Amino acid sequence: MADALNLDTVDALQVRIEELERENARLRAGVFTPSSPQVVRAPLEVQPIFDRATEALRSYFQRLHIDPAKAMIGVDDERYVLVRASAFSMDFLDTVVQLYADRGEREAMAIGRGFLFDIAHTIGLNDARRLHAKFGSCDPLERLSGGPVHFAYTGWGLVDIRPESRPTPDDEYCLVYEHTYSFEASSFLRAGRTSDGPICSLQAGYSSGWCEASFGLELTAVEVECRARGDAACMFVMAPPHRVAERVREHFNVDLGVLREKGFDVPTYFERKRAEEELRASLKKLKETQEELIRKERLATVGLLVSGVAHEVNTPLGVAVTALSVVTDELRTLGERFENSSLTKKELRHFLTRATQASAMVSANLERAATQVTNFKRVSIDQVTEEHREVDVGEQIRQTVASLKPVIRQGGLQVALSTEGDLVTQTHPGAITQIITNFVTNSIAHGRPRDQSGVVKVTIGTRRTSRGTVLVTYADDGQGMTPEVRAQAFQPFFTTARGGGGTGLGLHIVHSLVNDVLRGTIKLHTEAGSGVRFEIEIGTPG
Repeated sequence: MADALNLDTVDALQVRIEELERENARLRAGVFTPSSPQVVRAPLEVQPIFDRATEALRSYFQRLHIDPAKAMIGVDDERYVLVRASAFSMDFLDTVVQLYADRGEREAMAIGRGFLFDIAHTIGLNDARRLHAKFGSCDPLERLSGGPVHFAYTGWGLVDIRPESRPTPDDEYCLVYEHTYSFEASSFLRAGRTSDGPICSLQAGYSSGWCEASFGLELTAVEVECRARGDAACMFVMAPPHRVAERVREHFNVDLGVLREKGFDVPTYFERKRAEEELRASLKKLKETQEELIRKERLATVGLLVSGVAHEVNTPLGVAVTALSVVTDELRTLGERFENSSLTKKELRHFLTRATQASAMVSANLERAATQVTNFKRVSIDQVTEEHREVDVGEQIRQTVASLKPVIRQGGLQVALSTEGDLVTQTHPGAITQIITNFVTNSIAHGRPRDQSGVVKVTIGTRRTSRGTVLVTYADDGQGMTPEVRAQAFQPFFTTARGGGGTGLGLHIVHSLVNDVLRGTIKLHTEAGSGVRFEIEIGTPG
């Protein structure tokens, strides 16, 4: 019995001696000499490529120089930095979760993991580019092979690439691999902590960054199993972002939606920045769309002016054409009687009287039509060009109301206009026309309930204030606004007549014109059932 124990002791001592001799040889050979010749495991058909990468990087890391007096840890001609593993992973994550605690633990964890992934992906990209250039690697698989070796030598983990992997430079790219000795999972386990899901975000980021640089593909990596969660290994799947969920189902029969429900989203490189850029592009497009809608809305008010002036011009032109037609007929009859020598003095006198009356009628109506066209031309040009010039505000409003008479009659409005004192000021007459036009159309659209008829009374007043500014008031006795509607009246696209074709831009345009073009102020006074009253102050206070 004793002899057997002695033999066992001798055998154990012999094994231990051999281990110590290997360790001693390794230490004599250099700090970065591995205890096993293989620091990357890959499928047999590609293992030689990874072995060559191992030899090249072993030589690279043997050129180690450490000088604390100069804060130097150098490998060949590169400077490296030692970072405590848990500080780089677990402690960093905990800090981010605390900073974003107000968002809830799930979102805070997602933000932290996103930061870690982005940082590591960036490091992996740049490490790969640097070493590819240093070793002159060109083939994508050769470029990839240096990553796991560098990964192992710098303490991240040991990479075991599985045979089902397909590392091809196209959309079919797929890498299935294990990170043995993952420093992130080890940090959690050493602290006696566990996780509900994968926590090796740095590992996923670094490896996907390295492979992205190697293959020229946009790639992401997902940890499907994790030792910190109680799994046997830290297993990853890497693929193009739009294919990764499919690859995870294919190789692990895992639905990533289940992980997402627990807050473990698929990492995408700088997803927040991409989301911000997409949001910025959407906002830009929305602004352009809004500006286009506003432009069309403003052109629509020009259309109202066109319809108004057309009606006002058609009437005098019609009278002039009729009078001229009568004179033409009588002139033809007079000519026939003259040729037949049957023209009497009485008939000639009658014709001259009718011709004089018709001429006066034609002249008056043509002048009336010309005045309408001139007014419209001035109002429409002002509205389109937004020229800043001296203008009588009261007269500008009068011309605008005159141009809108057909619309006002058809809309059932009764408009009373009053002006007081000298209202000449330097301003933008087109903006004033636009504002009054929008007020009028608003009174027509919203002044009375849709199922009721009747006249809505409108009063427009202008006067000079004691401050030297011009005050324009517009009021109607319609149905007014509730407090809820009043609070949103000037917001773009808000309307109570969406089903009736309202765009919700009318009062928004008014507010913008008053503030941005006229550099004035606008106040709205209204109550449900008591109409509305707008007060616009324009000009520079004296």
